[in-house]
Amino acid sequence: MDQQDLSWLQRHISGAVLLPGTPAYDQAVVIDNGRVQLRPRFIVQANSTQDVVTTLAYCKQNDLRLTTKGGGHSAAGYSLNAGGVVLDLSLMTAIELDTERRVVKVQMGARWHAVYVYLINSGTGLIPIGGGCPTVGIPGFMQGGGYSFVSRSYGLSVDNLVSITLVTVDGKVRKLSADASDPFDRELFWACRGGGGGNWGVAVDMEIKVHLPNTEKMLTGQIRYSPDRAQEVLGFYNRWVETLPNEMAVYGIWGLIPDPSNPAQKIQTFGFTAIYNGEFGAGAKLLQPLLELGPLTVSLNQITLPEFELINGATTLVANRSAYIRAGMMPPGAFKPECIAVFERFMASAPSPDSFIVWTHAGGRIEEFPDDSTGFAHRAARFVPELKAIWDQPQDTRANVEWAHAFFAALEPFFSGAYVNYIDPLLDHWARKYYLDHYPRLLRIKQQCDPDGFLAFQQGVGSDFEPDLSLPLNLAPLNRTFVD
Repeated sequence: MDQQDLSWLQRHISGAVLLPGTPAYDQAVVIDNGRVQLRPRFIVQANSTQDVVTTLAYCKQNDLRLTTKGGGHSAAGYSLNAGGVVLDLSLMTAIELDTERRVVKVQMGARWHAVYVYLINSGTGLIPIGGGCPTVGIPGFMQGGGYSFVSRSYGLSVDNLVSITLVTVDGKVRKLSADASDPFDRELFWACRGGGGGNWGVAVDMEIKVHLPNTEKMLTGQIRYSPDRAQEVLGFYNRWVETLPNEMAVYGIWGLIPDPSNPAQKIQTFGFTAIYNGEFGAGAKLLQPLLELGPLTVSLNQITLPEFELINGATTLVANRSAYIRAGMMPPGAFKPECIAVFERFMASAPSPDSFIVWTHAGGRIEEFPDDSTGFAHRAARFVPELKAIWDQPQDTRANVEWAHAFFAALEPFFSGAYVNYIDPLLDHWARKYYLDHYPRLLRIKQQCDPDGFLAFQQGVGSDFEPDLSLPLNLAPLNRTFVD
């Protein structure tokens, strides 16, 4: 693009055009996963819905490929690209609470951290069904489904989505909701609730239901065990979680913590993060069976959910180090002895001591919604494991990626699919695993709202990309957004 063309764009938007070689550009291309080093031709920081409309039209007219960046937590870095344009929403952060409707309206440059702080400061005690990591952006999180620590009580984030303002590639600003007058807007609303970010248009704001929890402060707990207890403890956990009420969620984690007897050193443990949407005493009683198993360390607290999320979320950040992220969906009862043995074997052989795995405890209210109520296809899943292989030196990339890939390949017999919010460029049969039987409907909607494939990326709906999994692994898909 010549300077005159970019000057036209800058004059016709209220935001900013950021060019390579400037501090603002360098800051805007930094995302949570530092392994991703993609340099777009330029970045547009939109400051209004009209800026989004103008940028979409400009990129189409000039045959420029485009991706959208919300919070910058894209597991594969698909919010960035090399040689195209990035539409950065970080200037669009307005938040507004309607206390009568119990709905918060949020622009899509905001992150969950801002929403949590806003609701804490509102003094209402209301909570969103939001991300456990507070620095995650809202648009990608919501469009992939969105698990919350209280999803077992209130459903997925997308089950609490009232409306979306979406700019489609034809430049139309659409207000999507379940009762929209246009039948296609209702179809788009269905697709945007689980069909994955980056596929349907650019979301500029959302209205999200908020809830008054059962108690002002919840029981939150951290319980850890030595890895040599895995078969006993996880075998019990596998059965025990099926007896829990919807108000209790018991997430899993396996990785390093400070040694209780010598905090200057770290030791590997596994265990649980518990959140109870109710009175502290009742929650502690529910956790008693885990405590009777003799954990290495226990911490129980009473705190509001947003405060807990602000504290706990920092523990799972990649924080601009190099990472490769994998995920899966596990049905009830999946923690069989053979499955636990895979965890034991691979966590004992991790090339980097900083790699860890967490898993979401799903079910409850999530599976009470009809399977076809949204584009999200995995309501029957009970556990959602996420592996983060983390390292620092470029020469360590292959060892860590191949370890992580082999780890989840060994878990494949215990999986029922994969989670699109932890999108993985080295996942085979990805369309089927992310979307199951919903994919044909999603594909029809994609072909109608974006018939020319303008918003196309490596694992976007409609792509025929499949990774080459012969050994040694071809790592090129990890380093790109578009398949040329």
